[in-house]
Amino acid sequence: MLEIIRYSEAEHRKGWDEFISRSVNGNFLHSRAFYDHNPANSEDDCSFLFFKKNKIVAVVPACLLHKEDKVVFQSHPRSTFGGFVMGTEIGTVEAVELVGLLIAESKTLGAKEIIVRNPFRILNNRLADETDYAMWYHGFSLLSRELEIAIELQPSVEIIEKRFENGTKYNIKKAEKSVATRLTDDFETFWNMLEKNLSDKHGKKPVHSLADILRLRQLVGEENVLLFGGYTEGKMICGTVVFKFGNRALHAQYIASDFAYQELRAINAVTHYIIKWGHEQGFQYYNLGTANEGGKVINEGLFHFKESFGGRGVLRETMHLILYKNEN
Repeated sequence: MLEIIRYSEAEHRKGWDEFISRSVNGNFLHSRAFYDHNPANSEDDCSFLFFKKNKIVAVVPACLLHKEDKVVFQSHPRSTFGGFVMGTEIGTVEAVELVGLLIAESKTLGAKEIIVRNPFRILNNRLADETDYAMWYHGFSLLSRELEIAIELQPSVEIIEKRFENGTKYNIKKAEKSVATRLTDDFETFWNMLEKNLSDKHGKKPVHSLADILRLRQLVGEENVLLFGGYTEGKMICGTVVFKFGNRALHAQYIASDFAYQELRAINAVTHYIIKWGHEQGFQYYNLGTANEGGKVINEGLFHFKESFGGRGVLRETMHLILYKNEN
């Protein structure tokens, strides 16, 4: 029998983060330190822990949101993903039980809908689909589906490079003649470039401000939020911010380049460098992220760029359960 308890900052913070570090599918995006970087998370936090014999065996980070005329329990609205984070103690029977407990608690809270955005499977330390099955068992259905593009890093570098398209191989060779690539802490220069990119192309701002990303690095560890820069004549002309998930996967969170130097194909050199660096460090995957919005809007050029490095698709799924239909 499992026991479900709502998260308390005073009582559970240390135990939560210790559990995340030993879980089969958790990472720093599930940590309380990560949630601290956005003050809004503390205002509507509605996370739960699951105990078995007084030991934490699962958690679900979430918020209780008031959307128009309904209350929604969502995991997690301000993170790349949320979902059920499990320990090795959770098998199929326990997974069915814990999802059932969460549904009952959500009803008690007056929620009309539960939304769960699952982690990418390539980030899991072990196979961990029990709660996916349990959600289906309890009537959850697919709300949306997006596709990430990831590169496998543990064949030899030679095999990885053979999977590159010919045009990509050419652009890498061209770029590496004039572009130097390295790890850097110059987030300010990169952020100015990123903000200009997003403003010029989409009229948007990045999800994180410069202050946000620097605070995030401080909270979760600088070693988990890295910046790889591309330089020509000492000037940064492109870069990629990479989230490091344990020793298993790298994730490209932000990519930007100076359009004035576009003909140098500098981002190809940076991507190639990260692939080789990740392989040498023993990572299994380098996830280049998605190229579709809401699953239906496909950016063909961006998909092609990521696939040209030998990347293949990884599903990112969001599940939901309607608890009470809107009577209006």
